[in-house]
Amino acid sequence: MISKEIINKITEFVYSQTREYGLPPVFQIELANEKGQELANKLGADKDIVLLGTLLMDCMLGIASKERKLSEHIRMSEEKAKVLLSQFSELESRDKENILYCIRQHHGADKFYSLESEICCNADCYRFASVRGIIGGIRYVQIMELDELVEHYLKKADEKWNALSLEICKKELEPQYKAIKDFLTQF
Repeated sequence: MISKEIINKITEFVYSQTREYGLPPVFQIELANEKGQELANKLGADKDIVLLGTLLMDCMLGIASKERKLSEHIRMSEEKAKVLLSQFSELESRDKENILYCIRQHHGADKFYSLESEICCNADCYRFASVRGIIGGIRYVQIMELDELVEHYLKKADEKWNALSLEICKKELEPQYKAIKDFLTQF
């Protein structure tokens, strides 16, 4: 069982990283958490594992961006999560492993380790494959030229659409993804 103390300490760490580095934006953390909890509830997954997975999956994104190592943010987040989770001796090793897979597989996998890791991946997709995610995220983008911004969001929308694996998410996001693509290709 995952205690409130563990959840609170992980939450505080994640939000401290966002305050310090600006990434990921609070909006994106909360959107992934909200969708993760909704999916966990609908699909009967462990809501605490999903919560910790969605919190930790991008916990080193800010540092990775600052160091110009964005492609390494998953590895960096997993390494940091190992350190953080090792502080909690009461946390069962199978739960730690599951959380680490949630981080490792949040950009997709051929075969997911668990339902929780699949949910974290799909919850992450709402950041860029949903209208709410796109509109909410734009306000956090640092100054970019319009062409660069459009290219970034088109790329991320495609990336997240291709990572979706749960039919419930594909059904919900397909019209939104198409609307995002139609809108952004007008520029």
